[in-house]
Amino acid sequence: MHYAIACFVALLSPAPQAKEYHEFDYWSGHKVGSSVTMKLEMEAQGAKILVELTRTIIELGTDKLVVESKTKVSVGGMAQPESTEKEDIQKDKDKDPIKVEKEGEEEIEVAGKKIKCRWIEGTQKETKLKFWVTKDVPGGVVKGEASGGELPGAMKMLATAWEKK
Repeated sequence: MHYAIACFVALLSPAPQAKEYHEFDYWSGHKVGSSVTMKLEMEAQGAKILVELTRTIIELGTDKLVVESKTKVSVGGMAQPESTEKEDIQKDKDKDPIKVEKEGEEEIEVAGKKIKCRWIEGTQKETKLKFWVTKDVPGGVVKGEASGGELPGAMKMLATAWEKK
């Protein structure tokens, strides 16, 4: 199950090949302490997996920033130990780029707010992805869907809260 959680976190980093979509750009417009909380859901082998992921900028430089991720996981209604990780995000150096197949503009409702987003649809390795992103939210991702590839089931994610500093 921990492998599925690692996939969730990796998929939260949209890195389409077009320069304007580097993950660094979606964080760097915010100050240290800015954060986003995401709710992720999927079903794998008959068990419902719920993840609450809070990502916070803890260091910010001109070419690199550090994001701390706190993850709470429940598998089949049973809470797992909370985990915390730190990730370096480099300017113009995305880890696993997404092959963008389609993109467009759309206004969606997230956390009770209407937000104008850019949606990106494509493939990362063998995983099909669709993300709605905006620079108004730290990290950019406000909604996402993923399926196939190494994921054990279809995944949906949604921003539930964010704080801009």
